[in-house]
This record gives sequence, structure tokens and C-alpha cells, in this order.
Amino acid sequence: MIKLKVNGNLETFEASKYNNFGELLDDVSKRLKGMVLSEVKVNQKDVPINKIDELRTAILDEELEIEMNFVPLQEFFITTLTDVIKYIDNISNLLKEVSNNILLGENEGFNNIVDLAEGISAMENLRVNAMKMTGFTPSDFENKISGNKVAEILQIFVEALERKDLLELSDILFEKIPIVLEYYKSYFQNILTTLKQNN
Repeated sequence: MIKLKVNGNLETFEASKYNNFGELLDDVSKRLKGMVLSEVKVNQKDVPINKIDELRTAILDEELEIEMNFVPLQEFFITTLTDVIKYIDNISNLLKEVSNNILLGENEGFNNIVDLAEGISAMENLRVNAMKMTGFTPSDFENKISGNKVAEILQIFVEALERKDLLELSDILFEKIPIVLEYYKSYFQNILTTLKQNN
């Protein structure tokens, strides 16, 4: 028997009830409409939420213990925005060092750039989702930086990455990427304030 605990409620079932973990997750999610998966543990080990998709095809074994916690969408969103703002602050503090590493041609610098590119992509996805959820766009708030300016910087950044132009990448990281990060941070802070006021 599989033991499944959802938001503290325990149930048991045969592994054969579901073809895979994805079917189980979909079934539980349907029961909790308007809520978002915030935490998963399998046999008391945390599974990062961003790894859940990789688990979807996993076949369920008997004797598994699965714990899932769901939170209201707005609460999840507030937590996510708070974490992303901290992430932006951390990146901002590291940009000078990464810029120097790039100039020195160090591998760590390139790895950091790949991480940064993925981070910016995730921020853009969050911005799009925030606009869908709240109806507020960055232009609804006072912001010294335009979306067009950010798009232009990111285009230059991608082109420099493709060319592996170390000098230009170093300059962009030091002078231009802080503008991009400030744009996202400002928008996310405004959304966070709005959500908290309406909560």
C-alpha cells in the first residue's frame, strides 16, 4: 500500500490505482482546485518543485510514502515573488565578480552567465504569469526603465553570448544587466505590494 498525505490528510491505496506519479498528481490537483503544489516529499526526502515534471512518468511502488502540500495560488505567488526579489538582489551583488571572471576567461564566469540567462528567462515567465494573474503590466507602475530598453539589452546580450565576445559580455554584465534586473525587481515589488494590500 502507498501512504499519501495531502495537506496533513492521510490516505492509502494500491500502487496499481495509477499508471504513474503524473496520474496521481493530476488526480490530487483536480480535487484541490485553485491551489498550487508547494511541497513534495517522497519517503521523507524533499523533491524540488522544478523537478516534479521529471517524476511524472515514474511508476509507483508499493510501500511508498508521499507527502504533498498545496497552498492557495495567491499565497504561493507571494512567496515566489519574495524569493525572486531576494534572488535578484543576490545576482546584482555578484555581477561585478562575474564580469571580471569573464574577462579573465574563467569557466566559472561562463557557467554563471548560463545560470544568469536561465534566471532571466524564469523572471520573464514569472512576469508574464504575474500579468495574467493580476492584470497589471509593468507600465501600470512608475518605472524609469521601459520594456523596450530591456528587450534591446537582452538582444545584445544574446548576440554577444553567441559570438562569445568576452569584452562585450563583461561590459554588458557590468553596465547593462543591472538595468534589466532593476526592471524586473521593480515590477515584482509593485506586484507584491499590490497583492499584500488586497490580501
